[in-house]
Amino acid sequence: MNPKHHTSLKIAKQLVEAGIVIESDYVWCHGDLIPVINVILETTKSDIFPAPIATELLERLPDGCRYGVNLVKLMSGYGVELTDYTQMPYKRLEFIQDKNPCDTLALLLIRLTKDGLI
Repeated sequence: MNPKHHTSLKIAKQLVEAGIVIESDYVWCHGDLIPVINVILETTKSDIFPAPIATELLERLPDGCRYGVNLVKLMSGYGVELTDYTQMPYKRLEFIQDKNPCDTLALLLIRLTKDGLI
């Protein structure tokens, strides 16, 4: 398991705060990334945040990637470029994260949800 393959704890919390709960095989529990099967039953839900991988995030977008999403590698991390402007008015979303593409996709999902587009 590589933490860079999952959303960071900070972004995982933002997903939950936005009402986006994605079932994942891994969760952040008390600051540690662990498999769901290792979560202690006594742990409260407020201590657990799903840690989705990129494919789990992409599955939440309607019709796969209906919006023409391109994940772009930048010098300092990742960005998201949207190529289908008929679906969305955004030309480029400046979600640049510290070398974690999952965080970038999660922020895109949060923004689309908050804007009422999905």
